[in-house]
Amino acid sequence: MGQVYVFANQKGGVGKTTSAFNLGVALEGIGQHVLLIDLDPQGGLTYYAGYEPDGLEETVYKCLLRDVPPGEMILTTKYGVDLLPANIDLAVAEMQLLNVPARERRLTRVINHVRDSYDYIIIDSQPSLGILTINALAAANKVIIPVACEFLSIRGTHALLKLIAKIRGTLNSTLQVAGLLPTMFDARTVHGREIIRILKTEFKEIHLYPYQVNRSIRFAESAAEQKPIFDVKIQVPGALAYRELARDLVKARLRESG
Repeated sequence: MGQVYVFANQKGGVGKTTSAFNLGVALEGIGQHVLLIDLDPQGGLTYYAGYEPDGLEETVYKCLLRDVPPGEMILTTKYGVDLLPANIDLAVAEMQLLNVPARERRLTRVINHVRDSYDYIIIDSQPSLGILTINALAAANKVIIPVACEFLSIRGTHALLKLIAKIRGTLNSTLQVAGLLPTMFDARTVHGREIIRILKTEFKEIHLYPYQVNRSIRFAESAAEQKPIFDVKIQVPGALAYRELARDLVKARLRESG
């Protein structure tokens, strides 16, 4: 049965999409079968994975609102991972879901169709704490919180942790926070180093991954070129963090199953 991870943070621009795609490719590179789910109406993950969101008619929207089986929507990518795409159609889903029975568990139903076909299912959530993010948290086994090394990102993390506590009490009692992943880190700045210190002191009960994704224009360039950061010709500081994270997730799963 596949492990379901969600990248979540209510603040935008912290590296959720970049992390979801590159982690998926890194997992596939060590022999894991991976499904990426784009749950952001902006369709950033869909684009990163090689598709033009506005040109797609079959997306996760139909799975959530029209009960179309996800197998009919899943796309393959040239990097081995599979994709359940999204586009702007998803923007109206939040309003439409308000009148749907069990609206917080719609994504859980979708994932249950394909959970046994994958080792890992990775969800890229939108930068908000609305019904789509609640669906992602209700369906997930674990949450990875990308935290950009800047003060406002920490504020967003506090808000997300409050929502996770509520989700545990009502929708998903087994939901775990896998860890905080520092992103956009610049070791040359006092502020970046200070954020790492704050993460260690303010979130003592949450695992802080011991590696950082460095700030680099190469990440934006790789997204524009629709290829993983590992395919960039120049060695990118911070790219190794995704390979290390992939290995850590597999090791954690082996420990839990053994």
